[in-house]
Amino acid sequence: MKTASHTRLQTLTLSTIASAVALALGSHGAIAQDQNQTSAVESVQVLAKRVVKRNHVNSASPKLVYDADFFQRFEPISVGDMLKRVPGVTFNSDVGEYDLPRLRGLDSRYTQVLINGRRLPGEENSGAIAVDRIPAEMVEKIEIIRSPSSDISSQGIGGTLNIILKDGARHEGGIWRVGVVNMEENRGSGFVGMSGVSDKIEYGFSVNVQERYNPKNKVSSEQEEDEREDVIESDVRDSRDVALAADLAFQLNDASKLRLNVLHIDTQREEKEHTRVTALERADSNSPYAIDEIVNESQLEDIDQSNTSVGLDYELKTAAGELKVYASSHQFKQDKRETNFEADLGDPLELDEQELTDIDDTEDRLGFSWKHESASFESKFGMEYINKTRDFNLKALDDNGDLDDENDEFADFSVDDQGINLFTSGNWKLREDLELEVGLRAEYRDIEIIGRDFNDSVTRSSDDSIDYNPSAHIRWHLNEQEQFRASIARTLRRPQFDQLNPVELTIDDEKFRGNSDLDPESAIGLDLGYDHFIADSGVIGINFFYREVEDLIEYSQTDITVGGADFELRQAINNRNTGKIMGVELDFSAAMTLINMPTAQAFFNLTLLDSEVEDDYFTGLKRRFSGQAKYVYNLGFEHELEALQASYGASYQQQGDSEEFEGNEINRISYDGNLEIFIEKRFDKGNYAVRLSGQNLLDAEKNELIRKYDDTAALRAGQFESTETEIEDTSPAILLTLRGSF
Repeated sequence: MKTASHTRLQTLTLSTIASAVALALGSHGAIAQDQNQTSAVESVQVLAKRVVKRNHVNSASPKLVYDADFFQRFEPISVGDMLKRVPGVTFNSDVGEYDLPRLRGLDSRYTQVLINGRRLPGEENSGAIAVDRIPAEMVEKIEIIRSPSSDISSQGIGGTLNIILKDGARHEGGIWRVGVVNMEENRGSGFVGMSGVSDKIEYGFSVNVQERYNPKNKVSSEQEEDEREDVIESDVRDSRDVALAADLAFQLNDASKLRLNVLHIDTQREEKEHTRVTALERADSNSPYAIDEIVNESQLEDIDQSNTSVGLDYELKTAAGELKVYASSHQFKQDKRETNFEADLGDPLELDEQELTDIDDTEDRLGFSWKHESASFESKFGMEYINKTRDFNLKALDDNGDLDDENDEFADFSVDDQGINLFTSGNWKLREDLELEVGLRAEYRDIEIIGRDFNDSVTRSSDDSIDYNPSAHIRWHLNEQEQFRASIARTLRRPQFDQLNPVELTIDDEKFRGNSDLDPESAIGLDLGYDHFIADSGVIGINFFYREVEDLIEYSQTDITVGGADFELRQAINNRNTGKIMGVELDFSAAMTLINMPTAQAFFNLTLLDSEVEDDYFTGLKRRFSGQAKYVYNLGFEHELEALQASYGASYQQQGDSEEFEGNEINRISYDGNLEIFIEKRFDKGNYAVRLSGQNLLDAEKNELIRKYDDTAALRAGQFESTETEIEDTSPAILLTLRGSF
């Protein structure tokens, strides 16, 4: 339980930062300037430009862009650490973990993550990418695409996060970084990168090694009638990520360029859990609980993961237009061994079971695009061929090393997924102040899945489909300082591969069946946005969004009888009810000139979220989308002390409560806020810098309340079958970093 002093500290911190934001609001009278990036080559600096705001983006579609400098001073280790600071992103991960981002609070399956504009394979069968393995040091900028144009994949109902990696075209020189982070134990990190530009060649390469250590503690208690189970658990995640990136570009002649890029990320992670389970019983509700038994459990996971991407791009500029041709290959591999031990209190631990996961995923792409420009019109069209294969095997072995046919995590399937994407778009400059973009994207998929059951029986399924996804965007320059955007687009969420797996598994009194007839979820989305630019140092933006989602993919639970035996059938289905998602997104940054502190900058973003869908299990219940937080906000400031070549700042993030729905179970989740600070001192005209930063300084907790109900009537009456509470916490992180250039 949090102490009163802890609560007062949190309240004081929020009040202080909020006051700083409010005081900065008086600085909004300057004239906006175009901040589009130039192609000029810059010398590498330890600290590049001081940036605490998003970029001014010159496009009709609604897109927010944040350079790496926006995040750097708080020393993010991974892309996950970066994303927790941008508008509308939440995480429902373990406390202290930022792995699967959720734009607009929706499940990570609704958020599309791209690297340099292209999808990568990953661990999740849903296609979601764990971004905590991608080093922050290798990122040039992050784009939040609220509504897509036709030239990117349509798989982003919640939105798209495009992570742009650094290349050698913008910088010349070298940079290095060494650091140490303390979370009960010390872990190190290091980075070195070199880039250069000549008349004919641009090159860049970098190596990053980062260690991530997250010790967590969890206590939980579950009660059903006159039985209770109390759990005390320690969980330590210890990871090492090694990343290599390289790009090489050749200027073949004045009109053509050839670029080769390579990215490899290798992760080795060990997760240790030690748990004490105390089972208690009582005679009736008026009697005290008595200990029935105490069991010690231990779990060890050894995980090896690797991503390898190789891409080749060719650009040709002619008098008629610009041609781009590309080919790329992306591979993901994972080997995971989970070993579980169990023993009564006082006895030595004994092997209980093992769970083995093996994933081999490859995605190859070949495509081209053509762009033609005139004074008032720009047209694009292109085509892309995709060939994806995925082999997934997860099985559990009992204490004798035999296949455990009572483990509902079993899955063994292979996927052959081929597709062709076509797109076309036109951009009209209707007036000097009015721009319209209209596009259409067609996506054809042909999927074949081969699944195997416990007895090695093979089941095959195949399906092909085509989706047409139109989009339209309009941008109106009200004046030099203000612009208005409106967008409408159709987006998709495709079924998970394991949901399409046609195998039916019988485990005890339950049957699990894949559904190869699942349709993709589709959404028609509307975005309305307004931006007010404050010179070159600030912006105020507001965006309203609405999504109407059809064919929602959810799980049904049905009682069936087969051969005289009763079973509960669990199956993925398309819920034919229409879901609605809506909200408002606000972001602000400006110099604090009102209090005569022009070298200080305040920033704030707030996203208010809502949705509605009819639950498949609880008849007649209308609820929010599973796991969607009610809000998320970030606020803070940075203050530059030019005479001392130093700076300091603070940031605070908070997301609202959410509820996850799965069958008859409802899980309410809440997180405490995350306070971060940094202090920086620079030397030798900025060529060296030492930075001390802290994260999770308020000892944030994650709280869960899990309740199960027999039916809708019991839910409405508040009569739950069982209840469980969980509280999870982790320690603050203190980072010390030294940067230099050469």
